Amino acid sequence: MTAEERAALASQLLQEAGTLLGQTGLFALLQQRYETVLVTGSAGYDLMVGREIDLYLPVEADAWPEWAGLAGDMARQLRDSGLALHRASFLNDYADPQALDAGLYWGIEFHDQAGRLWKCEIWGWDPFDFAVRQARDDSLRVDLARADRDLILRLKHEARACASAITSFDIYQFAIAQAGTSLAELAAWKGGR
Repeated sequence: MTAEERAALASQLLQEAGTLLGQTGLFALLQQRYETVLVTGSAGYDLMVGREIDLYLPVEADAWPEWAGLAGDMARQLRDSGLALHRASFLNDYADPQALDAGLYWGIEFHDQAGRLWKCEIWGWDPFDFAVRQARDDSLRVDLARADRDLILRLKHEARACASAITSFDIYQFAIAQAGTSLAELAAWKGGR
């Protein structure tokens, strides 16, 4: 895949993501419920290589019962737009905090009108934690704007193709640091940190 093809695919996926969030009403549903919705990750940074959307919302810890009921509302919202919720995974990490800290989570999967699988990870963070994450996200966006965009897209495609354990965040940090140009260099750089 050439640099132009990678850029065109990223642009196409970003457009599809925006259209999907709007046409399904998922973004409006979440915004109505929680007011602030931050599109983050590859869709937020315009660095998409797959049909995946990450959303952060400020949600009080004691709102977990309402959060648990969100699946039914999302399923109805998708149904009303002609789609079907295929899979939904719920986590209440306030009950058992994991590595990403305490929060609420929905991971949903569904197929769009063209039959393409979409994955959406929706995180509800304590409002203070959300503000901290939003500030970090803003800082990362500034750093990514100065990084080699094609290097990031190329490495993300290569990592996906070989089912690498290297994450998008690893790739972002590697590109920002200008530490090399290959997955092998990234693995060595990550191992030496």
